[in-house]
Amino acid sequence: MPADTSLFTRPFVITCLATFFFYLSFYLLLPTMPLYVAGKGGTPAQLGLVFGLFAFMAMVLRPPVGWFIDTRGTRLVLLAGMAIFLVASLGYTAAGSVETVLALRLFHGMGMGLFPTAATVLVAEVAPPARRGEAMGWFGIANSAGLIIGPVAGTALAARMGFPALFLSAGGMAALGLACTAILPRVGRQPEARGRAVRWRDFFSRAAIFPSAILLFLYLPYGALVSFIPIIATRRGLGNPGVFYTIFALAVLLVRAKAGRLSDRRGRTAVILPGMLVAALAFAVLGLTSGPIGVLAGGAAYGIGFGAVQPALLALTADRVPLEERGKAMGTFYTAWELGISAGSIGSGLLLQVVDFPVMLLASSAIVVAGAMLTLLARPAAAPRPAP
Repeated sequence: MPADTSLFTRPFVITCLATFFFYLSFYLLLPTMPLYVAGKGGTPAQLGLVFGLFAFMAMVLRPPVGWFIDTRGTRLVLLAGMAIFLVASLGYTAAGSVETVLALRLFHGMGMGLFPTAATVLVAEVAPPARRGEAMGWFGIANSAGLIIGPVAGTALAARMGFPALFLSAGGMAALGLACTAILPRVGRQPEARGRAVRWRDFFSRAAIFPSAILLFLYLPYGALVSFIPIIATRRGLGNPGVFYTIFALAVLLVRAKAGRLSDRRGRTAVILPGMLVAALAFAVLGLTSGPIGVLAGGAAYGIGFGAVQPALLALTADRVPLEERGKAMGTFYTAWELGISAGSIGSGLLLQVVDFPVMLLASSAIVVAGAMLTLLARPAAAPRPAP
């Protein structure tokens, strides 16, 4: 397919728009759920479970969802994932205890296991191969746009109108995403169901293990960050902790599409390695500073590193597998994604019972450095052909 083939087709644009509403629903709740659970008397371990359980359920679903996509297509998965986000967001309005909230987080996490996996496969299928990194960059921008708006708006909405209004707003965004998903044209391959029995290797892609391992080192610290940055930011004098996410998202937005395009031309490793090092620097800044400026500087640096690494890793995963195994590959990739978040969230909650926040953040920096070193093992053959 020529490099100048149109990228912004109707299916691509609608998928990105639905993705924006999906993540806006998620990000409205991102900085507020730890504060909500803390207000109900939740312990540090329970605060870690707020995101740990969510990510755990998403992780469990990723492999079978990838297989289902390879055999049945993406449409049902997209619709189910968005519908779960709608129902779960509304369900929080009736949650009367920490235990009920945690149970709903398990259900809510099912939506995260479904929708992003299918949407990523769909984007990989409708994008021109020579512009795949760029497509993943723009796809990620839909995510980042929700991150720019959601945390600040969610924090302000909860403070002024209360948590029930916040949960209804998150449900409304999911409803808009469901409407977009419903009008999405049937595009890409429409595979037929396989007649043979399902095997274990149908759920995991060996070719996707390498980029998934790198991703794991990026997302273990991310899980710790999303669980506790609202509390860290508040203690360090940042009045609205959602501002951290806005700075982070703006930085991601600035680099994401360009980083994806650069990975098309220069190879995936040329983008992933420096991005991982910048992300490690971000955690060092967060660990070694004590005021609101350090929080915002760390958020900006992490956004730059995160925005560079993520689309390049997504494109690398798609590069390494044939079309008929792309669902399985993305299922494997997103399994590492959720494993990192769940293990990082739960592990950091347990770690904070014996150490303080700076030690946790510096340990997170070391984990990302280890992932950067793993990037050096990438085979040259894994890099894509330069775009004309």
